[in-house]
Amino acid sequence: MVSSATAPASEGTQHFLQRIQLFSGLSTEECTEVVKRMKRREFPPNQVIVREGAPGSSMFFITAGQVEVRKKDSSTGIDFLLSEMGPGQNFGEMSLLTGKPRTATVLTIQPTSCAVLEQKDFQELLIQYPKIGVALTTILAERLAKASQQVGIEFINLSKLQVDSRVVTLVPAAMMNQHKIIPVAFINNRLTLAMVNPNNLMALDDVRRIIKGVMVEPVAISEEDFKKFMGSTYNELMKKEQAAAEAANSAASPASPTLSGVGLSGVTVSTAVTAAAAAPAAAAPTGMLDILQSDLIRDLQLEDVAAAPGSETKQDLMTASEDAPIIRLANSILGLAIKRGASDIHIEPMETEVVVRYRQDGLLQVIQTLPKKAQMGLISRLKIIAKLDISEKRLPQDGRISVNMEGKPIDFRVSTIPGKWGEKVCMRILDKSNTTLGLELLISHQETLKMVREFINQPYGIIYVTGPTGSGKTTTLYSALSEINDPTINISTAEDPIEYDLAGITQVQMNKDIGLDFARALRAFLRQDPDVILVGETRDKETAHISVEAALTGHLVFTTLHTNSASGAFTRLHEMGVEPFLISSSTIGVLAQRLTRRLCKHCKEPYEADDATIEYMGIKRTKPGEKVTLYKKKGCDACNGSGFKGRIGIYEVLKMNQELRNLVSRGATTEEISAAALRAGMLDLKAYAAILLREGHTSVEEVLQVVSVAE
Repeated sequence: MVSSATAPASEGTQHFLQRIQLFSGLSTEECTEVVKRMKRREFPPNQVIVREGAPGSSMFFITAGQVEVRKKDSSTGIDFLLSEMGPGQNFGEMSLLTGKPRTATVLTIQPTSCAVLEQKDFQELLIQYPKIGVALTTILAERLAKASQQVGIEFINLSKLQVDSRVVTLVPAAMMNQHKIIPVAFINNRLTLAMVNPNNLMALDDVRRIIKGVMVEPVAISEEDFKKFMGSTYNELMKKEQAAAEAANSAASPASPTLSGVGLSGVTVSTAVTAAAAAPAAAAPTGMLDILQSDLIRDLQLEDVAAAPGSETKQDLMTASEDAPIIRLANSILGLAIKRGASDIHIEPMETEVVVRYRQDGLLQVIQTLPKKAQMGLISRLKIIAKLDISEKRLPQDGRISVNMEGKPIDFRVSTIPGKWGEKVCMRILDKSNTTLGLELLISHQETLKMVREFINQPYGIIYVTGPTGSGKTTTLYSALSEINDPTINISTAEDPIEYDLAGITQVQMNKDIGLDFARALRAFLRQDPDVILVGETRDKETAHISVEAALTGHLVFTTLHTNSASGAFTRLHEMGVEPFLISSSTIGVLAQRLTRRLCKHCKEPYEADDATIEYMGIKRTKPGEKVTLYKKKGCDACNGSGFKGRIGIYEVLKMNQELRNLVSRGATTEEISAAALRAGMLDLKAYAAILLREGHTSVEEVLQVVSVAE
């Protein structure tokens, strides 16, 4: 909606434009004249006002509502929240002045009204009211000073430098052109790298890979300066280097070359460079993420930790978190975790360092060790983007970070807890766009898969999925829902949190702060004409009772329990106070599951299992004396040397029959129920794992970590 903007101020009161720094020097009458040149626009929530990279020829003044400013990180592709703006603030003036594309995206978060000033009208106002030009100059100067203080990267002019040809040859020409970088000085094991984009972490990473063990200090140059250097100066330097090499060869001098030249600001460079340092590394990448070793982190390794724990003020925390290298470090930790397929990120302060660990394929791996000095800024930065209180370090806090990477929405569920050496941050990665689910991708045993599909195609009843945290229960439930999802049925889910987005399903996020728990959501679902209900977790008696009653009144219910085996689910429900006869009559079946690492199919090694292993793991021979071939890990490039790639499920599926219903209704023990289920043909976790071992999906060592086979 577009209309002419009107001045809301009456005579004798401050005009709304006077609250904006750009127009603060104008009188009320002059502001009224300015308003006549503006157009008023209304924006609904979640609408993009300006988009990053789009052309810009207007600026916006917020008169009501609220917006958020987001910018995509060029290295990781993640869309991060920069700030929120409200009435009295303006945006878009830089594109209006320069004519260049927008540098950020502005999105409304509530109904917002803006006064819009077009480029033509703005130029006329600058001529008519010089006070606006003065105010604009002040604003731009303040922003430039603030940006220079935050970034802390020097801007240089290559034409004023004397660059040594041997420094330039440290980096291949192809890489220089690819990343628009030029090595210009090398002193005290520190390489000064001139960069068109100093935020290009991939360029820094590539340079560190070919020049091992040096500290890289980025400085900024213009793109025009880079092109001029590569087009003329570089060729001249290469000719000099070639002539020097030929002269050295003719003299057959064995001495190592010595760098001597003029570095930045006329500083003389003098250091020896060995051929090994100058040549590209031949060894394969070690797998350690050098990208996390930002220049700030390298410098901090040289500093002592002077501040006492807990002595920082809120202003100290804000200042540290807004430092540009800290922002790049935080972005890199998040982005690399996504790219490596990690499920969790752990940032753990220790006495003299900060350890960053990723959980991949179920196991934690140390990715990097950061200096203690990085702790305050990094943790404060993560708490800010998770919308947590950065000044509260004594109590646990929970928050959420929402980002976009390559067009995919990804959430990080953030949890902080105070430790002896500082706050530990743990982040669970929730890729909500991952809807490529299917039971056949999880369950490899065809008879078990057939039985589970029989469960989910029943018209009513309740299906329990059990297992410890991180065993894949949620993925199994979503896979089941995706198989039966159809426009002809109504599916509602109560979750905490919502981990996947499924089209055609009503998903409800639990919120304890307002009293929305599983029990309350279930009662509401029963008034919504449901066919299928999913309850994220049965935690208490009330939720368990309502779930059972829903199953008995013609609804198909899916839910999870924390028990070690399928038969243990009935004992757990009985402990919650659910009557045994209700459990026996409502239950369709129970799935217990574990996740174990899958052997890499490219490098797994076969070996002949000994009799003790065969007997202990319960592996059945098809005939007496048969040799049994099992597999073990080796490691290759495809699996990054770990020997494993992905995970596979181990399942125990208990299908209710009349004998089991009788046992449950009379309150039989877990052991009695398990024995009856085994007599009826159930494969327990141990037997299912034995099948996976025979098929070469996993190894004995991995099974022993997740399944108890001693019995």
